[in-house]
Amino acid sequence: MWHGTFETSTDVEAVKLFDALADINNWKTWDDGLEYTTIAVSPQAGADFVLKPKGGPKTRMSIERFSRPAIFSDVAHLPLGKMRTTHEFSTVGGRTIIRLTVDVWGVLGFLWRRVIAQKQIETAPQQTEAFIAYTRTR
Repeated sequence: MWHGTFETSTDVEAVKLFDALADINNWKTWDDGLEYTTIAVSPQAGADFVLKPKGGPKTRMSIERFSRPAIFSDVAHLPLGKMRTTHEFSTVGGRTIIRLTVDVWGVLGFLWRRVIAQKQIETAPQQTEAFIAYTRTR
């Protein structure tokens, strides 16, 4: 299993960040790497949704953990592998700590690490800033 982490902080409240992340149908608003995301039910643990990256295939996703306002974790069901992305929000000294963790495993885990996961961690600072800016406008 491969594991990558990014952490930063913001003055935006954890509940606002969580609620923006839970708005799955609008992820493309702050993530310019997505063509679309769709969920037909209210977000909750066990719910499935679809993510379509620009230039990539549709991917079946499922919400693994959904605990407002602290943890949102989803799993991408990839061919012969899986990738879990976990966002954790905690408040320390009036600031919200955002911790992004990506785990990849499976027979083709090494491939998904190189193709998706490492890039997700490498671009996490810019993507998180875009997410925070989007959250401020909600």
